[in-house]
Amino acid sequence: MHLRDHGFGRRQLREGGGRGNGNDHLDELLGATELYVYQPPNTKVKGFPSLKSFVESQECQVVFTAEAPPELANYETVLITCKKAGPIPDQVVKRGHSWAHRNNFLHSFFKPMYR
Repeated sequence: MHLRDHGFGRRQLREGGGRGNGNDHLDELLGATELYVYQPPNTKVKGFPSLKSFVESQECQVVFTAEAPPELANYETVLITCKKAGPIPDQVVKRGHSWAHRNNFLHSFFKPMYR
């Protein structure tokens, strides 16, 4: 039995699990005040310097933090937040989210229920 028999094309098989550009759930992240990206240990990270300079140019900050769920304790956690109180600008969320997807990193966010 092959996955192609179940309707998966070559492109989908090469993509792997969890990859993609994340546009299918970006709308859930817009309005978030915190965006967490979890980097697996011993992983080569691509594009971090340009992400950091872009985020900082938008009056936001990128911080390495020890906050992580217990099952991700070995992962490095990158936190993106806005320097002033309020949600992270949409363009920063989009850039950070696409960076996480390009590197196949787990990510989560915090979005206040009431604004």
